[in-house]
Amino acid sequence: MMKDRQTGRQTGRQAETAPQGASSTGGLPKSALTYELHGGVTGSGARIWIALFQEKEGVEAVSVGAILSDYQRVRVENVCSRLQLQPLAYLWWRDQAALLKEMISSGVHALLIKVAAFGLDPGKHLGKTLAEMELCLQQLSQKYGVHICGEGGEYETFTTDCPLFKKKIVIDEMETVIHSADAFAPVGYLRFTQMHTEDKDIGSTESALPLGSCPCQSAIDKMTEEAVYADKTQDIQEEFTSNACRPWCSARSSVGYQWITGIGGLPSEHTDVQGQTQHALTQLQGELKERGFQLKHIVLVHLYVKNMEDFAEVNSVYCTFFSHNPPARVCVQTCLSAGQLLQMDVLLHDWTLPPQDGCFHQRDTLHVQSLSHWAPANIGPYSQAVRVDEAVFCAGQIALVPCTMKLLNRGPASQAQMSYSHVEKVLSAMGQNLTLSHVLQAHCYVSHHSYIPSAKEVWSSKLQEKQDQVACFGAEEIQGTPLVVAVVPSLPRGAAVELHVIAVQDDPAERTFSHQALDVPGGTIQWDLLQSSTGQYATLSLSVSLTGSCTSPGLAETETILQALGSSMQQAVAQMKKTLSPLCARVFYRSSSRIARELSAGLEGCLESMLGQSRPALVLVPVLELPDCAALHLSCWLSI
Repeated sequence: MMKDRQTGRQTGRQAETAPQGASSTGGLPKSALTYELHGGVTGSGARIWIALFQEKEGVEAVSVGAILSDYQRVRVENVCSRLQLQPLAYLWWRDQAALLKEMISSGVHALLIKVAAFGLDPGKHLGKTLAEMELCLQQLSQKYGVHICGEGGEYETFTTDCPLFKKKIVIDEMETVIHSADAFAPVGYLRFTQMHTEDKDIGSTESALPLGSCPCQSAIDKMTEEAVYADKTQDIQEEFTSNACRPWCSARSSVGYQWITGIGGLPSEHTDVQGQTQHALTQLQGELKERGFQLKHIVLVHLYVKNMEDFAEVNSVYCTFFSHNPPARVCVQTCLSAGQLLQMDVLLHDWTLPPQDGCFHQRDTLHVQSLSHWAPANIGPYSQAVRVDEAVFCAGQIALVPCTMKLLNRGPASQAQMSYSHVEKVLSAMGQNLTLSHVLQAHCYVSHHSYIPSAKEVWSSKLQEKQDQVACFGAEEIQGTPLVVAVVPSLPRGAAVELHVIAVQDDPAERTFSHQALDVPGGTIQWDLLQSSTGQYATLSLSVSLTGSCTSPGLAETETILQALGSSMQQAVAQMKKTLSPLCARVFYRSSSRIARELSAGLEGCLESMLGQSRPALVLVPVLELPDCAALHLSCWLSI
């Protein structure tokens, strides 16, 4: 609550609830990110209590003190969503050593009243203050992995004084109760038998609440801004005609992945964006039903809109289809054809085989709606990430300051740093030691061509940081993941940069990397293939760059380039150590380039003839610019 008051919010404290059947010794609920929400006395009681408090006190938000517990956070977020309150989780994923120090320095006087962990002794540690226990807790964390702030139920505290209190609590008499006399981790607690309150010195109450430092602002202050800001001239957005949006589906991979592309509105019947969104999602439901899937099987959605100002209207329809644990989503504005207001494609997954003996299938969803100092809450009906076994599919991230949800008011380099940092934090929450080094596919969207260098430089710098960290331990050099950068007309909230990644929890140093360049009439084709160390996932990045003298090749040259494109993809797929299914080929092409439009239009037939039934689903994304004189950039995701 002190954090909430520091931000100036009027809040109600979380109504503490525990899972039915939880142990009396406390403890962190099972480490899972996805919880099914069911009605019940506890949930209904909390909702009624908060609703009454909201009406009487004018409460705007509800605070949850969870640091790692998804169970606590999700229940509060669920109640808040029904009452239209803002959930707050300012302690979420905070560094516990720094957080404990901040509590102590802020004047929180709390006593340990229960201990239940290896290294904590009821006879020795009960009744001690956090300040007295700080060093001991740090040592226990290093030795045995004890949560410094007791987030794993290692200890409980009772606050006798803090800047919010008008009076302090004085403990007159207490007794120790041993709940479990375990030889290694005894469990004991204090029972207070007599207490009283005392007045505090004038000026020591809430008016003297220390402001402290905002972790978000501290991170911003460390960023290095570029010396020269990008020019303010706008990239030209051209309207063009293309083939009508129609569904296209990849083959289903052996582990249950399938990609459906070409989902869109019907301009002939719906001229408004809400009507087209409703049609697109209804069409999607039909495509899913035909293939034996449901909406719950969608892992990732790419949503392209013609006008980013339609973002709220699209979401108003979208949220009626996706509510509980929605898929991750990427949303950008792009140069869709006349009348087409949106286009989407989806990745589906449902296991085709039971897990092997001793193994289990894992699907987790990270859907954080609370304001925090961690990473941005969702600004739409989507999740930050969805994990299927070792693969993590993230949502696009822009440079929103987490505690305010306002766009960082700085240039593209700082926005890139913050966006990439958000992705790092999401990955860390999805898997132990998961970092940017585990990214297998990375797409970066920028809203101006002059932002391309900043996006690429910050990416290289981030990967080099990770490389330097592992080099200290004598680890092998890690092959950096190629970053595909595309210039689009607009991004959510007017952001300069949006990063989207797919990561795999494998050994990045053991990944397989191949590169090849091929001369074609008037230019070159280059491709990079990166395969996970397990061999189960791969990404193919293939670009066509033309020289300045070859901006309008003839039909024969275009056909030659197309054949070379198909052959290059075929050759790259053949080099993999395991046979993988190409699921989705996302083709970014310069909409102002005739050759780029012709190549993209011819790719469907080219891939069909080269790869047959194993050809990927195709997504054509018209963009304003691509780096390095590229006319077209194909990014393909492959899975076993």
